[in-house]
Amino acid sequence: MKKVIFPILIVFLSCKSEESPLVIEYRNMAFHDIEADSVKTFGFGLPLPPRDSLELLRNNRKTAIYNKYGLYSKNLGCIVGDKELDAAANEYRKITDVYLEKRNGKGWEEKMHLEVNNIK
Repeated sequence: MKKVIFPILIVFLSCKSEESPLVIEYRNMAFHDIEADSVKTFGFGLPLPPRDSLELLRNNRKTAIYNKYGLYSKNLGCIVGDKELDAAANEYRKITDVYLEKRNGKGWEEKMHLEVNNIK
């Protein structure tokens, strides 16, 4: 019995599962966004409107800083624990990170975050 189960188990574990259509879609989107120089940074949660004109101004300045580094914010909604979406977003970021480092230079993320944090 063990002689039969072992080969079946090896075949079963060695089979590679197909990639999800969402991962393929995000990979294609990454290559398209690189060509268009409009890489997205994904956010999650319920988007709320600004409370006042000061917060709106801060958001506009933050958006301008992101655009300077070739990033555009995209909210994926209020989704928690969607493994397929997480895998797709990670695949997108893996592809676009190489491009952004080449475009903006080493340490660009720290510079960008410093600029965002210095918004008054």
